[in-house]
Amino acid sequence: MRNQKAPRLLREYTESLIVAVCLALVLRFFVISAYKIPTGSMLPTLKVGDFIFAYKLPYGFPVPFSNGERLSAKLPERGDVVVFRYPGNETVNYVKRVVGLPGDRVAIKDKMLFINEAEVKIEPIDKDIIADVPSSELYQASRESIDNSSHTIMNSKESKADSFGPVVVPPGQIFVLGDNRDSSDDSRYWGSIPVTHLEGRVITVWLSLDWMNPWASDALPRVRWERLFRKVE
Repeated sequence: MRNQKAPRLLREYTESLIVAVCLALVLRFFVISAYKIPTGSMLPTLKVGDFIFAYKLPYGFPVPFSNGERLSAKLPERGDVVVFRYPGNETVNYVKRVVGLPGDRVAIKDKMLFINEAEVKIEPIDKDIIADVPSSELYQASRESIDNSSHTIMNSKESKADSFGPVVVPPGQIFVLGDNRDSSDDSRYWGSIPVTHLEGRVITVWLSLDWMNPWASDALPRVRWERLFRKVE
């Protein structure tokens, strides 16, 4: 009897494992994926060492083996934080904020963002929000409002007045910027990106590790408990 149970149990465990792996693959490809933030280009919204979830369905249903095509494809909204395949190397994923949609005229004048000739509203906020940013005294934090999105950005106090454009976003493409406006490699340098390069919309930080301020003598990272499962604006 014992000899008969062993193969049956092994088969059941194997079947359960296969089902679990298949479900995980389906969820990762079609619904949600996890990514790590390696740079400070999205400070203060996303910090180095943040682990994020990106939700794939807001921009349509991914079509397998189609190089980014989606069923019921939808454009992102201005202000969305998105994951996308970098145009210069599609094996690399970038995270930026959408500021321009197809047909939009985007410009920066003396650090102020303009969309379709209208100046995007920003309001200086308390510097405590960037207190843990290295050399935070050199930056100004501001609250930026684009359409229905309100989020925090930062600019260097020391850099000279920054200007860009105007440029018109081509059909089927979007224009993206980093929230750390003076330290971001984004559409100002390599142009707008095709919507077919979109991977998903960033929805939450599920884990955050601070390697700059370890908690133990053996240099283990400090967990930023206050950022766990924080919604990304």
